[in-house]
Amino acid sequence: MKSVKLIHEDLNAGGGAERLAVASLETLKEMNCSIDLITFTEPNWQQLERIFGISKLRSFVNSVVKVDIDFLLGKGNQTESSEHNQYDLVMNTHGDILPSNMLAERGKTSKFVTYCHYPLVPELIRNLKYDTVLRNFMEMSKYRYSSLEKLRQKALAVYNQMMNNSTVLTNSVFSSNAVHSLYPSINPKIIYPPVDIEFFSRVVSSDFREDRIIVLGRFNPDKNIELAIEVARLLKAMDFKFEMSIVGNISKSYYPYYHYLEKLIKKYGLSETIELKTNLDINNLLDLFGKSKVLFHPTIGEPFGICVAEAMSAGLIPVVPSFGGNTEFVPQHLRYSNNEEAVKIIIRSMDATLQQRAIMNSSVKKFAKRRFKHSLKSLLNKVW
Repeated sequence: MKSVKLIHEDLNAGGGAERLAVASLETLKEMNCSIDLITFTEPNWQQLERIFGISKLRSFVNSVVKVDIDFLLGKGNQTESSEHNQYDLVMNTHGDILPSNMLAERGKTSKFVTYCHYPLVPELIRNLKYDTVLRNFMEMSKYRYSSLEKLRQKALAVYNQMMNNSTVLTNSVFSSNAVHSLYPSINPKIIYPPVDIEFFSRVVSSDFREDRIIVLGRFNPDKNIELAIEVARLLKAMDFKFEMSIVGNISKSYYPYYHYLEKLIKKYGLSETIELKTNLDINNLLDLFGKSKVLFHPTIGEPFGICVAEAMSAGLIPVVPSFGGNTEFVPQHLRYSNNEEAVKIIIRSMDATLQQRAIMNSSVKKFAKRRFKHSLKSLLNKVW
């Protein structure tokens, strides 16, 4: 039996990265691996099973090891290296934002895999936006660094080490190009994220669709959800009749952003038009998909966008920014460059036929979870 250390900051966030981490756990379990989960936050297994629609998820993991920033940055390298070498594989499924000291002692047998959704750390450190992430990490750490500058330098050094000494996977050509531009010696292998195509396909032919727009993504400023509210304001000004459901998981630290969105909705007089829904389970999300016509995605530069593919598999028409990984599977006529273009595409898409919805469904079948599992198993069998 192979032993695996899987690293992920917080599964409770419930976003696309967490869906991939959970699908990785499923895959490793199917490969009869013994898995230890390394995380900052104790998973809420009951909530995760409800959100992802997976029973007995806790049984996939042998043990949960809560760590802090000292552990991940390798304070005390000898201990870190020896711990890594207890495992056949160390896999970081949050390699876009989370540096982890994965370099083992020379001559040992551990293999290293990093799933990098997008190489955020170098850019965020350059423009100092990574400081917010570091402060959050420091709150969970017993050790206090003498300065953020030193912590930045350490985090970047560890991130570079991780990228340069592991098999790097990513989610799109968009993300692969970004990785290669920062790390010219790395040519990441693209393994598309897992989408529950079969589950969401149940409502492709729904007869209960309303003039409803869904916005799907974590309640986090990075998701740019206020753009959806701005678009809704433009639609209302045109006397266009519609409803909008903004759906996403939320963690405690982002409730101020959630309340900001509530105030914005009230300010624009959209309280009767827009509803906010948090931590929806997968069955309720399916029901909402079956009642909706359009998925509006407000996140510019999204590396992939699992939520976009999910909505398309349910027969919704996606309206997405013209920059990002989802341009690789969303037709050009459904991409917008400004709010006005988004409004026109949304209005036009409300009249989509069943055939057009079926085409959306067919176009994302290549992202099915079973294909993700097959690709990951093939990769790991080569790595081992």
